[in-house]
Amino acid sequence: MNRHSVVVYALFLGVLVWSIAFKGIAQEPHVHFIDVDGKIIAEVTAQLNDENVYLSVDAVKQVFDPAMTDQYNHPRKRLTLRTKNKRIRLQMGKTTVTIDPGGKIITLSMPPMIIAQQPMVPITFFTQLLPILNDVEVIYNPSLRRVQMRPKGSWIPAEETDSQNWAAIIDPGHGGADDRGCEGNTGLLEKDIVLALAKQIQEISKQKEMRVYLTRQGDTKKTHFERIQVANRNQGKLFLSLHCNASFSPHEKGVKVYLNNPKGEIRFPTAVGQAPAGQRLKILAQANFLKQSRDFAFVLQAELNFLTEIPVTITELPLITLSEIYMPAVVLELGYLSNVEDLGKLSNPEYIASVSQAVTRAIQRYISSVNQSAPATVSEQ
Repeated sequence: MNRHSVVVYALFLGVLVWSIAFKGIAQEPHVHFIDVDGKIIAEVTAQLNDENVYLSVDAVKQVFDPAMTDQYNHPRKRLTLRTKNKRIRLQMGKTTVTIDPGGKIITLSMPPMIIAQQPMVPITFFTQLLPILNDVEVIYNPSLRRVQMRPKGSWIPAEETDSQNWAAIIDPGHGGADDRGCEGNTGLLEKDIVLALAKQIQEISKQKEMRVYLTRQGDTKKTHFERIQVANRNQGKLFLSLHCNASFSPHEKGVKVYLNNPKGEIRFPTAVGQAPAGQRLKILAQANFLKQSRDFAFVLQAELNFLTEIPVTITELPLITLSEIYMPAVVLELGYLSNVEDLGKLSNPEYIASVSQAVTRAIQRYISSVNQSAPATVSEQ
């Protein structure tokens, strides 16, 4: 090997080592803590141990209590945290946590550990302990490593005699042998996805004492008029129509929210459709609820953004899907069955479960906002 070759080889090795080192730095995991509206509170460096996420004690101070103090007893491998008049004792390698005063014992799903010669707490410290230590609800998205902290909901179901008492209507689009909706290349059908999601939303809502009705309970064809009848018969005060999307471009993807606005953009997604001119007056009547529809759409957007890398968009345009729906109404497009990534998500029961929880939280937040304000008449809107 001549001198020139040696120099080239040395440069190649140098570049290779630098690339590996840079890649390692670039792939250093982080956890994003966000508030109820999706704004980032903090970005914290994490450590992985057997795919489990661990954070330093400083992360607890940063996102929870800057005044917190900590003490680590190295021989006993015991970590003591003092925060908000509480003393929390953790043992490295053990899942039990003691909270004083009171001697309350909590069992974490993962134990704290020593990593890189530092005591580290698992992500479950935040999801399991913080709601106990403070009046907050904590939700974790493991796929995107996001932790959302929000005040605990204080919504109380309205009495049957209360004028504020109302129900949400979930409309699983399509249905029946002749109306299957979009289809993925795996055979997954839109009509099945939206029905499964709607049933999960209804079940979770029932546990929270929220009234939710479905426009179809099985794989049956329902006309637009029959869906409206369900909403009117059950005195619906919120209408959410569930759909999936499809595109000639396999790169088109993402969750989208649509509002019925006759003066909106003149663009019509495949599954939503343009309203015929003869139905314009009916659409204008539904537009009386545009402000409330926007309010719910923004809440729904914030909840779903927690689950997605691509921000959820809100588009306003004339929609035949929501014509004659005289209440706040939104169309939710769950993703593109023509896109491999979206199709994979919509085929995953865990993802569908997370979406159902997000939608239910959005409905509950919307109910809380409505119940906390005086009802407005159509003329005031």
